[in-house]
Parts: sequence; structure tokens; C-alpha cells
Amino acid sequence: MADIDMIPRSYRDGVRVRRTLRRTGLALAAIVLVAAAGSAALRWHSAALERRTTTLQQAASAATASQAHAATEHAARERILQQQGLLRALRREGELAALAAAIDSALPATAWLTAIHLQRDLQQAAAAAPASAATPAPVPDGRATTIATGNADGSTLVMVSSVELAGQAADYNGITDFLSNLGRMPGMHGVELLSSSASPTTPAIDFRAVVTLIPPPEAP
Repeated sequence: MADIDMIPRSYRDGVRVRRTLRRTGLALAAIVLVAAAGSAALRWHSAALERRTTTLQQAASAATASQAHAATEHAARERILQQQGLLRALRREGELAALAAAIDSALPATAWLTAIHLQRDLQQAAAAAPASAATPAPVPDGRATTIATGNADGSTLVMVSSVELAGQAADYNGITDFLSNLGRMPGMHGVELLSSSASPTTPAIDFRAVVTLIPPPEAP
């Protein structure tokens, strides 16, 4: 009787199937849990990357805006410096003081001035002509102030100051002495007598002369 199996074969097959199904269900549940955890981790990592990307984009935008602002400020400073340099060049500071001192030192006792007319001629000089040009652009001499315009073509402004003097003298020697003395003064160039004649109203000689002013040296 011990060798007789009282448990039906169908029962054993049912138990085996149920056990297999249970194990399969557990395996599937584990797979679902792992997949869910992986998906959650992927979503969290993607969100972190998006936040990092947004932060980097904001930082890049801020850096670009800062660079643009700095470039604008730099350009504004450059324009101000250029305008200040142009103003200093146009003023030719010290020129009139040097003229007054020169006239005061050059005038003899027999001559005096009745009018002083300052004239400043400002012209634009083109950039240097290319080698193929027939005639190169003239180079200003030491009597002119050369001012850079800041244009891309490298053009400059050239300004020459001249003074026309009107006066009287007791005799022609007074005129000659005055013009000779003035021509030897620093900053004076090309002293020229324009006209001279006897005054119709006073016992003196009227004269007119012109002198070109040399630009004073620029301060360091």
C-alpha cells in the first residue's frame, strides 16, 4: 500500500501550474516595479537637466546682455574722449596767450595796433592717396593742427590759424622793427606786410600785416 500514490495527477499538475503562475506574477511585478522606478528616475534626471539647461541659458543671456552693455559704455567713452580731443585741438589752448605775449614784446615804442583779427581755416584732408594715384595728398606742415576725424577712411581735419594785424607807426622804421621782432617770436611764422600808407586823419602811417600761428606743443 505504501507504493500506491493516492494524490491524483491532475491535482499535482494544478499545484505546479499555480506555483508557476505565482512565480511568473512575482517576476512580472518586480519587472513593473523596476520599470516604474527607472521611468521615475529618468523623468527626475530629465527635469534636472532641463532646470540646468534653463539656468545656463539664463546665465548666457545675462552674460550677453552684460557684454553688450559694456560695449555700449565703451563706445560712449570713446566718443566722449574723441569729442574732448577734437575740442582741445580746435581751441589750440595757449595760442592766444602766446600771441598776446609776442605782440607785447615785439611792439616798439613808435608803433601800436588798432585791430587784431584772428582767422582759423578748417578743412578736411582726405586719407592718403593709394600708390596708383597720380598726385598724393599733401602732408600738412608744422603750421597746421591735424585732427583725426575717427572715420574708417582715415581722413583728418587740418586747421591753420592766422592773425591779421592793423596798426599805426610814427615812421616806417617802426613798422619794420615790429614785423622783424614779431617774426623772431616763438609760435609766429610767415610775418608779411600787406599794405602801408600815410594816415589821412593822423600824422602816422597805417599798416596791415598778417602772421601764421604755429600750434603750441600738446600737453603730455
